[in-house]
Amino acid sequence: MAILFWLGITLLFLDVSGVLHTYLSWMAKLQFLPAIMAVNVGVIVLIVVLTLLVGRIYCSVICPLGVMQDIFSWLAGKLNPDKKKRKFGRFRFFAPAWMKILRYAILVIVVIALVFGSGTVVQIFAPYSSYGRIVTMIFRPGVDYINNLLADWAAENDSYAFSHVELWMRSSSVLIVAVCSLITIGLMAIFGGRFYCNSICPVGTVLGFLSRRSILRVHIDASKCTKCGLCERKCKAMAIDAKRHYVDNSRCVDCFDCLESCHFNALKFGIINPITPTTPINPIETTQKTTPVAPSRRTFLSTALTVAAVSKLEADSKIMDGGLAVIADKKPYVRETPVCPPGALSLRNLQQHCTGCQLCVSACPNNVLRPSAGLLHFMQPTLSYELNHCRPECHACSDVCPAGAILPLGTTHEEKMARKSSLKIGRAVWIADNCVPLTDGVSCGNCAAHCPTAAIKMVPSDPEDRKSVRIPVVDEERCIGCGACEHLCPSRPYSAIHVEGLEVQREI
Repeated sequence: MAILFWLGITLLFLDVSGVLHTYLSWMAKLQFLPAIMAVNVGVIVLIVVLTLLVGRIYCSVICPLGVMQDIFSWLAGKLNPDKKKRKFGRFRFFAPAWMKILRYAILVIVVIALVFGSGTVVQIFAPYSSYGRIVTMIFRPGVDYINNLLADWAAENDSYAFSHVELWMRSSSVLIVAVCSLITIGLMAIFGGRFYCNSICPVGTVLGFLSRRSILRVHIDASKCTKCGLCERKCKAMAIDAKRHYVDNSRCVDCFDCLESCHFNALKFGIINPITPTTPINPIETTQKTTPVAPSRRTFLSTALTVAAVSKLEADSKIMDGGLAVIADKKPYVRETPVCPPGALSLRNLQQHCTGCQLCVSACPNNVLRPSAGLLHFMQPTLSYELNHCRPECHACSDVCPAGAILPLGTTHEEKMARKSSLKIGRAVWIADNCVPLTDGVSCGNCAAHCPTAAIKMVPSDPEDRKSVRIPVVDEERCIGCGACEHLCPSRPYSAIHVEGLEVQREI
């Protein structure tokens, strides 16, 4: 189940075609912190009840970052199979007290950040969001590059099974955050197993409170335990103190590796008998030798998916104008107000609910969404129109958001299209100093010709001379901020018309 969940969520972020979101988007909605941000009561109740019943099964099965840590730990053990001299991998002991202080301190910081609406702090510590950034920013470019190689091969064989996608740098600053997260969490997993889950992750801390009183728990039968310490070294969560016959169920992630490692059947998973405690004050050493039972060891991960991340972030060929002149790339505008994705309702709603998982950025088929580099909205999605514009018929971002930051535009495709084409997310602003008719004295009209709502009209630049060059005039009541005018404007490096965002979106 852990492998299936991990593969499913990974494919959500790596899906080039956009088809898998129809079938796998429910996996993203099962993540705990996005469910809290979206006030998804059904998912929250399900996870809480599941944790009170069997413990932190969410952390070992549903959370993709938790499974990724297990993969790192498993690979580290394979790289150094000599268990007697192992310096990394699963060679850990019971967690010291400072780890408990650290986990509670981080939880307090995240709660305070949630209360005061500081989304950046929450995004950095959210496990699902961290995993989404890692996959989208580091591995997705490699998948796009492989897809383009397959598209070239298919075209040579008269096949259209693959189509080219744009290779582009979504955000250098968020890429740095993703790389740092991957290295940090990877090293923690190699040397400390589930250290991140039990000492940093706020979701793990919250679920740890609940799992302390779960009905089914891992416990040690003191009458059978020989204090060999094998279970303690095997535990990836540093939750077992073999000398005291104690299992910290707030740290236990229900991987059950300890049960398979015990040769004397001293560890059990079930209901703890409150009358006969399993941790006596003066435990009696077991003197009678028992016949060791060969453990039925399972391979924690039989196969690990390795993605060949070939980060080729610049296109191989330059755009040519008739094969003679190189067309300069457009530069993005520094907008006074960011343009929020359609369905975000407002900047405030986006800031309060977005976890920065980058799923909407990955799902955008038009390459319009990218993570913001601004301090107030860091890692949250914003629209930029250098590569394309937000097409009125597209509603991919609102379909996949699990946190309620981008709300669905409707229930049917027709309803979503109708609302999308009438939802105002920004307003077009014309800059005369950049406009081709005024700078070069030639006619253009590109913005007016491609505006899907007919919000731009061309009028004479000189009202008294009807033969003067025509310039665009924007009807703000009709403009929805899709960015078609900005994207298709021939002016370089900055467009003569650009879109400014709105604090609150509205329908026209």
